Amino acid sequence: MEKHSPLSLAQILSHLASVLGYKQTGTFYIATDNNTSCRFAINAGKLTHCTHRRDQGQAAVLSLLEVTGGSCSFSENQLIPFRASAAVDHQACLALLSIQPISPPRQEAMPQVSASIEQSAVPPQVANQFYRGSMPVIAPEPVPLEARKVESPPEKPAVNNRFYRGGG
Repeated sequence: MEKHSPLSLAQILSHLASVLGYKQTGTFYIATDNNTSCRFAINAGKLTHCTHRRDQGQAAVLSLLEVTGGSCSFSENQLIPFRASAAVDHQACLALLSIQPISPPRQEAMPQVSASIEQSAVPPQVANQFYRGSMPVIAPEPVPLEARKVESPPEKPAVNNRFYRGGG
């Protein structure tokens, strides 16, 4: 979520719709351009409570529609207590705000291929890695286990890591 950036009311409601689509639980905050604040309680993607200025419930949702913009944020799993008068009907809220939850894109399942078939059918790929603007590093070809040489690490000379203060 973007914090403290100027957004139109439509953009704020779009952020709210995406939170609802991901079926998250928490508190959605709106700081309006009119120097007022609005809070929505969300439980598993359903709007349960709303406050705006001194208004609560459906009256708060209606007063929010008079706003032109502001900024918003979402605090996941942070549930702030609301009064019973701030309760709203989820479907009625969606209708008043003219939004629909934005569902996350579905990831299609990739067919499982055995590792041996995958290795023989796919040519080795070159990995382009950039480090602070330098040229790409080409990944070396994998070496078969039979061709690898086992070398013992070179012996390190003894190092005196003592640190003496002053005195000679």
